[in-house]
Amino acid sequence: MARAERPLDPDADPVQAFAAELRRLREQAGRPTYQALARRAHRSSSSLSEAAGGRRLPTLDTTLAYVRALGGDEAAWARRWRQVAAAAPAAGPGGGPGAVAGAAGPPAEALPPPAAIDRSRRRLLLPAAGAVLLLALVVGLASLGWRSADPPPAPTPPAGAGSPTSAGPAPAVEVRDGADPKDAGCAADPAVATVDSAAVLVDERVVGTVELRYSPACGASWPRFMPAPAGTPAVPRPARVVLTVTDGDAPARSRDFTIDYAGISSYGNLLTSTRSCVWAEVRITGDGWTSPPGRTGCYRGATQVRPIP
Repeated sequence: MARAERPLDPDADPVQAFAAELRRLREQAGRPTYQALARRAHRSSSSLSEAAGGRRLPTLDTTLAYVRALGGDEAAWARRWRQVAAAAPAAGPGGGPGAVAGAAGPPAEALPPPAAIDRSRRRLLLPAAGAVLLLALVVGLASLGWRSADPPPAPTPPAGAGSPTSAGPAPAVEVRDGADPKDAGCAADPAVATVDSAAVLVDERVVGTVELRYSPACGASWPRFMPAPAGTPAVPRPARVVLTVTDGDAPARSRDFTIDYAGISSYGNLLTSTRSCVWAEVRITGDGWTSPPGRTGCYRGATQVRPIP
């Protein structure tokens, strides 16, 4: 039986009030286990449990991963975190209640507290804008005209392009269904992540994996095929890789991309996925044969919605 979480006193300090709201968000999502939450958030279960422990303020990065995995409003929680980060040092410096797990940034404009939280524990100091950047290197492969997965970061795109939904560079061109992730600047998003993956089989042998990639900056997903390591059974040639991304709520909204199989990673086209649940699929086809589809679960953004039968 899971150990009960320690009691919180939301009136004691802003950090415990913040932790209580994180727990309330989890309750509203059906109280998933921290192990299940960790798989969705791509964080350790212990870090997520500590985030709602009320002993210290979690980093903004961990907070947003927790909220994202539960389908919460990331922008609202980012504002709330900055408010608490500004007040927490005065509430309890050091390692006890009120401590901040990360530094607060320069002051930002104070915003009104959520109506669901008692106003008496929301009298906070002017918030500070905490900036936590997710640093990741996106390395791509490009050879003989092949479209490869996650090319190296492109130069800084023009300001105002696209509609970013989270931290990361603005897209280079319009983010739209069917766009190339590289051309749209989504593949170069430092926060891009593999949300889910599944095996791709040919003659009941694993020849690679299909991945569902997600860019918070673009609010869009796309499929990627990763071949199995060298030395595994080869795919009969000639063959082609068919990469598909589909809206699980409206299956007619789907985008395909086909490329000759060359034993290298390759990626498909974009599908916006902040409001809809999307999944990725890869099939390998040859002369007179087609592999069974390798298919991921269905996700909205980086939050699992449901598996696909």
